[in-house]
Amino acid sequence: MAGMLDKRDPFLIWLETVSCLSVRELNELAQEALNSCFDSDVWVVGEIHGLKLHAKSGHFYFDLVDKASTPSDQYTAKVSCAFFKGAYLSWQRSLATLGLDRFKLVSGIEVKLKARVDLFIKEGRYQLLVSQIDPTYTFGAIAKRRARTVEHLKAKGLMVKNKGLTLVMPPLNIGLITSKDSAAYRDFISIIMKSGYAFKITLFDAHMQGEFAIREVTLGIKALESNLKVDTIVIIRGGGAKTDLFAFDDLVICEAVAKCTKPVITGIGHEIDLSVADMVAHTHFVTPTDVARFLVGEADAIWSYLENAPLDLIDAAERTLEKSSQRLGTLATRLAFLTQRHTVHAHSVLRTSAASLLRKGSALLASHGNLLFKAFSDTAHQASSLIQAQGAFLGEMGLALRLRSTALIKDLRHDLKWRHALMLKDISGRINQVLAALDGCEKELNLLKPQEIVRRGYSITLDENGHALKDSQEVSVQARIISVLKKGRVLSVVYGKEP
Repeated sequence: MAGMLDKRDPFLIWLETVSCLSVRELNELAQEALNSCFDSDVWVVGEIHGLKLHAKSGHFYFDLVDKASTPSDQYTAKVSCAFFKGAYLSWQRSLATLGLDRFKLVSGIEVKLKARVDLFIKEGRYQLLVSQIDPTYTFGAIAKRRARTVEHLKAKGLMVKNKGLTLVMPPLNIGLITSKDSAAYRDFISIIMKSGYAFKITLFDAHMQGEFAIREVTLGIKALESNLKVDTIVIIRGGGAKTDLFAFDDLVICEAVAKCTKPVITGIGHEIDLSVADMVAHTHFVTPTDVARFLVGEADAIWSYLENAPLDLIDAAERTLEKSSQRLGTLATRLAFLTQRHTVHAHSVLRTSAASLLRKGSALLASHGNLLFKAFSDTAHQASSLIQAQGAFLGEMGLALRLRSTALIKDLRHDLKWRHALMLKDISGRINQVLAALDGCEKELNLLKPQEIVRRGYSITLDENGHALKDSQEVSVQARIISVLKKGRVLSVVYGKEP
């Protein structure tokens, strides 16, 4: 109905009356629409990515993103941000008054910022114009992230895993992770080169802060771990703001350090803040120069040890020789004593054996003599009785009886001879055994003779009168002594003696 009022949005009605818009007009209308929706500043939370400083203007540009819940670099939303120089400097002054001047903008940190929603007309880009960033929120986010990392590492038993590895001494084959163009690299290399030792440095050039730091440092650890020429891995960076450390509290880097099969030494460059990577590393230092001095110090210690080793070896050898000489003297004295005692004992045993042998031989001869005499007596008695008993029969039998008596006598004589031979054989065997034992004793005694002892390589020391010396107290200083050797004798003068 033509007469009714049009209740539609005036803006839409105006658009219908316009036949066509230029790009600028379109962007200006979009800007006005955004300003009407966000008539004041808003607080937004997200993670900084792609931070850049425009060298001429001094403006900061970056993206604010929402990260996915999965551990990856993907994001679910992104908005462009501009932090103009004037607003940035004003914000820096406010941080200084609050004592928070250690806060620094870097890629990868989570922030809570205050900004105005705007549309950049020239580019047609929707963006946030930042006026403030809340550092306490970022510090809190970093602390929470750090606490989660430590809790996770403790639960898996990784806090001390790398510390249990053995550091190669001296650690000359170094895998270095740092930025090649950094002051940290120059300071570290300067100390290493001035040391004069044959250090071999394998460099992995990596960003040590910002959004690429986590990925590149982790890749560096894995690359140097698989390098057979590397014994120890060193991670260094220079000093900076507290927010520069956030990458070294990240779980990915810290797990790579903890699980590394080679010792990892860190020099992150913060005296106050200790990163989680420092906690799980084999050894950590404050600065890169401290790491370099440590490595050089270990090499110095090995070199000092090698320089002093010959003197220590000589001292040890002299002490060993002195102890051996003393022990040899003691053993020689003991040998002489044992030899004398064994000789006396052997003489005594020999005398006892000889006397026992004579007694047993005499007793054996007497015993066999008695048996022989008894046998003769019994035979004679039996023969006499038989002759008397058979006298009449012999008389009757005549020549036949005599012949039989003669045969019987012959048999008896044969038996007597056999018994006599058996007795002599038994006595001879026993005598031979005794003589063999005597020969063995004689050989042992001959081995103990002084001449035989000297022939085996020992010597006998005599005084001027030819008496064998057994004690150093038996001879006086300046006295003449004689050492009897296997071949010849040595005449000596006593200049000193020991008890």
